[in-house]
Amino acid sequence: MKKLISLLFLLFINLFNCQYAEGQYTESEIYKLKLRIEKGDKKALYELAPYFDSSKKLAEFLGYHYLETQESFLAKRAIAENTTFTNQEMNVDSISSSKQFLDFLKKNERKIKYSPNIRAFYITTINQRNESVAFRELPNAKFEKLAKKIPQILQQNWIKTNRIDILIKENKPEVLVKICESFYRKRDRFDAYNRNKEDFYDLLTFLIHKEIGSIGMNHSLSWDTDDYNFDNNAILNLLIYFSKNYKSFVWDSSSSYFINKSLKSQQTDEIANLFEDLYNENDSIALNTFIKLSQSDVKRVNELSAEKERNFLSRANYILPTFPFRFLSQLSQLTSYYKQNNIDFQGTKDLHTHIEKLSAELSFRERRKYENYLIDYLSLQDLIPLEYWSLIYEKRPGLSESVSRILDIYYTKNWNKILNDENQLTLYLKKSLLYSRVGINGNLNYYLFKFTENGNDVIKLLNKIKSNDPDITFQIEKAKKICLEHFDYPIDTKKTFDGNFNSQQVDLKTESERLRLTAKDNDDFEREILKLFSKIGYSQIPEAFQVLENLNFNEKNYRNKYSLFERDFGFFMIKDWKDKTVRDEFLSVYKSHTEKELYRYYLDLAGIDYKNQNGNIDYDKVYEILKFNIVTPFTGSSELENEVGAVIKLLELDQKTALGYPDKLCNSAGMYICPPSDRAWEWRKYLKEKKLLKEEHSKIVSFNYGYYVDKVLMYRRINEGQNQ
Repeated sequence: MKKLISLLFLLFINLFNCQYAEGQYTESEIYKLKLRIEKGDKKALYELAPYFDSSKKLAEFLGYHYLETQESFLAKRAIAENTTFTNQEMNVDSISSSKQFLDFLKKNERKIKYSPNIRAFYITTINQRNESVAFRELPNAKFEKLAKKIPQILQQNWIKTNRIDILIKENKPEVLVKICESFYRKRDRFDAYNRNKEDFYDLLTFLIHKEIGSIGMNHSLSWDTDDYNFDNNAILNLLIYFSKNYKSFVWDSSSSYFINKSLKSQQTDEIANLFEDLYNENDSIALNTFIKLSQSDVKRVNELSAEKERNFLSRANYILPTFPFRFLSQLSQLTSYYKQNNIDFQGTKDLHTHIEKLSAELSFRERRKYENYLIDYLSLQDLIPLEYWSLIYEKRPGLSESVSRILDIYYTKNWNKILNDENQLTLYLKKSLLYSRVGINGNLNYYLFKFTENGNDVIKLLNKIKSNDPDITFQIEKAKKICLEHFDYPIDTKKTFDGNFNSQQVDLKTESERLRLTAKDNDDFEREILKLFSKIGYSQIPEAFQVLENLNFNEKNYRNKYSLFERDFGFFMIKDWKDKTVRDEFLSVYKSHTEKELYRYYLDLAGIDYKNQNGNIDYDKVYEILKFNIVTPFTGSSELENEVGAVIKLLELDQKTALGYPDKLCNSAGMYICPPSDRAWEWRKYLKEKKLLKEEHSKIVSFNYGYYVDKVLMYRRINEGQNQ
């Protein structure tokens, strides 16, 4: 009932508080004319003409969207939706006045007809027009999928109403026209969308055992109704073709489909068949097919990937990468390059064991220890299959996160080795471009940032590379420019914002009770509670636990009342705060340790190497932690804080300064995630300027620097521009 009242209220506001609308479209004369035109009332076309001169605005709805539309546009829309005039006869968009439209009607008075079969006015009959269609052989995998689907389609109402099922049983080719007519009658209109387009198309495809391409929007050939270029014009082209050619189709009893012996169609191939298996519900089949395609002919894979990428509503098997066709396009090019240069990208059995372990559920301590082991153990050659399989298994988040950190540190440690090996350097450049073209967030986009401030000596090494590969020559020029870019710690002068401010002493119990009384509903209560608790500091943690114990959150809202402990204090080791045993264990540590001791305790528990032999903070080790251990996955957009927040809190307590930042790492309120990147940059600068570092640290930047420049600084500049 509340939802109904809200919708009625919204409707009331939209109806009477609009600024320009002079009435409701559905109550207007032009709307009544549109309904008459849809039914074939030719007189209504003439009566519609005056509205082409009207600038009057009417209010209308598209779903929940409120619109105010000029009557002249509504008139054009009524004509566009209910006529099939050719562009030579009349271009609706070019109508600029009622006189122009009336002149057209008078000139063609006797020629304009109405077809109830397609519910549209026309001048040139459908079977006298030029068709724009193409055909190709139907892949076996797609035919098998259609064979399972067709019985369900044949039970639908439009099949029975138009006697299509009977025509199929009688093997009459007229059924092909009937399907197209039904399809066109159900064409998309402003306020009506046919969500079952594929059923019409699939039935046609099945009956002639051919894939059908039809010219639609942007004059593009669409082979699927999910192609964003597939529109009403594509349906009309199907209707034109079959209206003209249905008699050429003859039922073949042995094959159980219609055959047109004069029909020319493109041959299918193994790769086309494989692409259909990407939609297979069997995970193993889909994944193995994806792997095979990633190593197949580049040109063919790219052709079909581009086509499938346009089918934005079709979803391949979920086990595949998020953007499977973008991945395939780049992976096929990469594996082709590997094959041409005799580079192993499959990897050893030993490497696959490492990949499976990184993909498994590991504790933080286990994962970090294993990552560090691999950084020391792997060879440069091992990185090639490690990257390849990380892209194949993109849906394994643990693998992507670990591989990102491993690659970042490994490339930095071995940068000189790469620079001084022309083959390795060339390969690095090639990969850097193909990875960046995948079109997904992640550290795979930031390979070239490693050249930052490398200087003229590295430019000389880049100039020595002689390649006919345009990808490599393109990246050489980009890398040379980056070599001359100056690195500076990207520190923001603005250190507080809505998601991070100094903690406050709050009467949690009293304020919680007040919110319970003043909140509009439970949803509002939960949001306000999270805001309230985000204000507290370290000293109020026990009190917060006690009060939260008695507050119930609706699990369906996906809000976690303990989320502040995950985000606000740097307690990276503890994952399941909802578990009372976990909370009790934490409180035991909290009560028996000072704040500084608590952070040291959890860093030690995680196996973080941050101390020297005397047990004191090793600032050189901490510098490397700050540099590399805020991790963006190899593919993905999440920025993982890991132990960096805890290390920063330890530094603040050790050096007795927060460098001007709030006393809390974050005030999440269930909304914000505040990876301490800004603090990490500034603490690295602090350690260097205060001469606390005893070792020389590599000047090669981390992938995180690339992420920061690409995402954070860009976002910051946009905001600054908007605020000026």
